[in-house]
Amino acid sequence: MATDEHSRSSRPSMPTRESAAQSLALAEEAQAAVGAITPGRWYQPTLCAFVIGIYLTNLLPDPFDITAVGVLFVGMMTFVFVQARKMGVMHRATPETGRQVAGGAAIGLTMYIAALVVDRQADMPWVWVPAALLTGGGILILGKNSRKKGIPAA
Repeated sequence: MATDEHSRSSRPSMPTRESAAQSLALAEEAQAAVGAITPGRWYQPTLCAFVIGIYLTNLLPDPFDITAVGVLFVGMMTFVFVQARKMGVMHRATPETGRQVAGGAAIGLTMYIAALVVDRQADMPWVWVPAALLTGGGILILGKNSRKKGIPAA
């Protein structure tokens, strides 16, 4: 009989309705606060515009193309750092995010090599325009749902 009393007392007590309601309200407030730190809706399209601009620098003459790539790259990195500082929190990387980054890199590298081959072999520099648009659009589509499993947004 002593073991029955001991086993009953070691079980955690059931929460009251009031404490459960308070816990739920606190959890909802925390989720809303976390959802407020997501980047704006122009974050992903702006990064894709920088990538498109980097592709299109291949249409510039020799001394200007390297300068334009440098300016666009510095602008893109500045934009990323300003947005990360503005949000105050870095998003958690999930396996899905890693797959999306790998997919975006594969799209970018494949399109760049294909455009480079067509430009050099067939002497068609205009091929950089569709390559840039396809790469930017592909990355934009891949990144559309990138934060579904990371930090939940309200």
